[in-house]
Amino acid sequence: MVGLIRNIRKTSKYFMRDNLIFTAGAGLGFCSSLAVTNKLENALTMGLGVTLVTAGSFCMVYPFKKLISAAGTHHKVSLLMIIVSVFVAIFGFFAQAFLPEITANIKAYIDLITTNCIVLAVISEGLTVDFWEAQRKILKACLGYSIALVILAFMREPLGFGTVMGFSVMPDSFPRVVLMVTPVGGFFALAAFRLILRPLFLRTGIVYAEPPACECAAPKCETGVAVKKPRPVAAPRQRISRSSLIIYGLCGCLFLSFMLNLRAIPSVHIQFSILLPVLLNALFFDGIVLSKLLGMCPLINKSRQIDAAWKMGVAVIIVTTLSTALNWLVYHAVLIKCSDFLSRYSPIPVRLEAIFYLTVFIVTIAVFVQILSVLLRRFAKTVYEEMGQFLELITVNCIVLASATFTIPTGASFLVTTVTALGYGLHWMMVIVWLALLRRQRLYVPTTAWDEDTVAILLLGMMAAIFTGIGMIQLF
Repeated sequence: MVGLIRNIRKTSKYFMRDNLIFTAGAGLGFCSSLAVTNKLENALTMGLGVTLVTAGSFCMVYPFKKLISAAGTHHKVSLLMIIVSVFVAIFGFFAQAFLPEITANIKAYIDLITTNCIVLAVISEGLTVDFWEAQRKILKACLGYSIALVILAFMREPLGFGTVMGFSVMPDSFPRVVLMVTPVGGFFALAAFRLILRPLFLRTGIVYAEPPACECAAPKCETGVAVKKPRPVAAPRQRISRSSLIIYGLCGCLFLSFMLNLRAIPSVHIQFSILLPVLLNALFFDGIVLSKLLGMCPLINKSRQIDAAWKMGVAVIIVTTLSTALNWLVYHAVLIKCSDFLSRYSPIPVRLEAIFYLTVFIVTIAVFVQILSVLLRRFAKTVYEEMGQFLELITVNCIVLASATFTIPTGASFLVTTVTALGYGLHWMMVIVWLALLRRQRLYVPTTAWDEDTVAILLLGMMAAIFTGIGMIQLF
């Protein structure tokens, strides 16, 4: 019995000490852990997909590790994402063949394994060690991620549906907690597990507490005397110039005049009446963060400072809108036309847009971000210095890829796709700025076993609950 307990504890340490969902504060892999854990079958499929895709991609990347490591950060990430997208497409085909019902429910999130932070982080770390050590790290990270998904699903599915893998485990008289199978329930379930399990892991020694940052530990000089930190000087307040006020006033007058005379131009009025509900739906009612549970990793990491939050938000809006519009053109002008051309001469109907769309989207986004960085560095160096690092991080932001995969394959028009991407970007910026403002209030937790990221997840759950209520209001 003692040996069994010792083995269980040793195994728990192996998979839970650095678990990126429950114990770590990095905020990695939160998107899929919230989105697919409303059913256990979805969680198992996603865990299997992440494990197979990560292992297969690493085996393909490892022989070229010197070449990839020598590339810059942006090129390295882009190459890894392109390779990962190929294995994601292969896994998606097998999942559709053997698990069609489950795949239909989580197909969008299977595609987004391409931008899963855990996959990219584990592969990048594996390139710095030998092959078998890297495989051990991949097994540890992916199985820990899968265990976290299963634990979350075991809580959400019985409470929400009363079943586990289709088998009834709750009596009919037991009230169903519908909140647990909604996006709001995903936030609260993950926060609850982190609040409960992390103190338990710390008490049992499965994980170690991070040393708190103590302000009293001032640096010392060579004589051993503590050096006092200089007091921060308040930055001067920036005032709006008179010319800026005039420009803002003229822009406001022009916008007001446009709104008042909109009915005078029937074609513009028709497009406006179509696109405005699309924009409001993407901005408030069907947001990329609070409804689709995407973009969580950079959202939590970059919401610790207001300055970094709004700069990252602006970069996300620009890249998401323009790259989605460019992907729409590539999808319809290249993939569909090439498929139509091949169908005339090939006896087997091959649709390239159904096979290679994910890889093409990734290549387009990576090339666009690289070109935008070069242009900003050449013609707007000040702007590049302020947000150049954020542009490189956007390549792995899943909302950039999701805004294309959610809208373009459905057959939406160019304007609808672009406006939807703009709404997704505005929604992400709105949420990250609000979260940064709330976290600025120094939300201290009552114990060192809890971290600020868990409190941030709770705040996002409250926002999601508010926007879920707003989404029930019928405006159009």
